[in-house]
Amino acid sequence: MLKTKINKFYKSNECVVFVILVMVMITFSVINPAFLTVRNMFDLFRTMIVTGIFACGVMMVIINGGVDMSFMAIAICSAYMTIRLALAFDYTGPILPLFLISALIGMLFGFCNAFLVNTFEIPIFIVTLCLATTIRGLVLNFVGNEYVASTEMPECTIEFSKTYLFNRMDGTGSTYGLHFSVFIMLGIMLFTHLILNYTIIGRGVYALGGDSSSAQRLGYNLTGVRMFIYGYAGVMAGIGGLIYVSNNRMADPMSFQGEELTVIAAVVMGGTSISGGKGTIPGVFLGLMLTNVINNNLALINVPSYWQKFTFGCLVIFAVLIQSARAKKEGTV
Repeated sequence: MLKTKINKFYKSNECVVFVILVMVMITFSVINPAFLTVRNMFDLFRTMIVTGIFACGVMMVIINGGVDMSFMAIAICSAYMTIRLALAFDYTGPILPLFLISALIGMLFGFCNAFLVNTFEIPIFIVTLCLATTIRGLVLNFVGNEYVASTEMPECTIEFSKTYLFNRMDGTGSTYGLHFSVFIMLGIMLFTHLILNYTIIGRGVYALGGDSSSAQRLGYNLTGVRMFIYGYAGVMAGIGGLIYVSNNRMADPMSFQGEELTVIAAVVMGGTSISGGKGTIPGVFLGLMLTNVINNNLALINVPSYWQKFTFGCLVIFAVLIQSARAKKEGTV
């Protein structure tokens, strides 16, 4: 059985990403010896938190056969509305209710996507792009660039941003640790993995992405499955958005503009098929590691931001080309 699992991994997309990740990490560790230090690894995981949570929702949409362009707009709008509500009611309690409110707002936006796709059969990409533009437009109209500064943020969000585990001290006497929200990200990834692999609705997500007609013949309620997919993506956006504004100690309605490709690159690099029907959480995690290692180290060696975006664009193209080649090869066997 172990040999079978090893052979299966060897032939998988995850193996390709793992090998590339190891090679990239070795290269950057040679260029920058501080790369493999504990502190740098903690920082690397912290940069993965928000993109990792977003990726769980984006992955489901891509498995469904489309690309979500609305999750960033949903994320910042949900988080900003939640912070404003907390301030309006002088909220002084724990942060958990704020997470629930932000997730609920995100879920409602996700249901809007599902309603438009189910009712009018509009392509997913168009629906989510229109919703993102609508959300951004409404925010600009009613809020503009009026952000919530750190001095105004609810106390629970400030305390959350200070929650570190495994605190250590470096040679200069400064302390560092692993932020608690890393474990929220890992828990969400595990939860998503369990849903996709061990539940009926999870199998329905794959079935719908593979062939919607076959999924319907198998008895899946396509409307319900799509409602779940987009609702779940909205929940992930709401949670990720609130973590982002809490850890940054500022709620800026203009955040996340043009950052969608970073998450999509990680998901596609992790082996999620852009044509739908295939994808795994372990692959997404490896894709996140790869994109964040590249992004962080390009910044460390002072590569301009526009070249970083160019690199991510090339990564997506490269991943799609590999998927296309593998699909043709499997089709000819």
